[in-house]
Amino acid sequence: MDRQHYYALSFVNTDSKGIVADTTKVLFDNGFNLADSSSTLLQGVFSMIFIVTNDKDYKEQEIKDMFKNVRSHMEVFKFDKKPEINDNGSHYSISVYGADKAGIVYAITKELANNNLNIIDLQTKITGGSPKVYIMMLEVVSDNENNENIWQEALKKTAKEINTQINIKKIEFYEL
Repeated sequence: MDRQHYYALSFVNTDSKGIVADTTKVLFDNGFNLADSSSTLLQGVFSMIFIVTNDKDYKEQEIKDMFKNVRSHMEVFKFDKKPEINDNGSHYSISVYGADKAGIVYAITKELANNNLNIIDLQTKITGGSPKVYIMMLEVVSDNENNENIWQEALKKTAKEINTQINIKKIEFYEL
């Protein structure tokens, strides 16, 4: 019986043209299916994370060896079974804005964890203006709508304590 094997591959390097093409060519040439991906440019550093599948059961080092000619630092994580998606529940978009200072991400994510919310996406940016503004965008999932007011008020209190503005919006999904 053929079984799919699941791997998470991460790549990090200074930005240059062709990194994605070079990386995905190796995946294609070796029979990997790209199931999910995320990539971004952070201050001149390009990073990619791929969830891939293959019929073959490769060891982590075998996969690393496939990418020896790709100009990136790479890590491989092998899963014994298909990773479960933990996004059941109500989705919310949260944006946080404030003066750039240490501790914003920690304060907000600690409050989310204290209220049992699952972060499924987090991005940060610093504006180039003067003064610099720190921007954090999150997508979170709550599996209990009954406590919505409790965690939202706790987040607003935390945002005020760290002198940031916060916006919370429930994401509505529609069937097409």
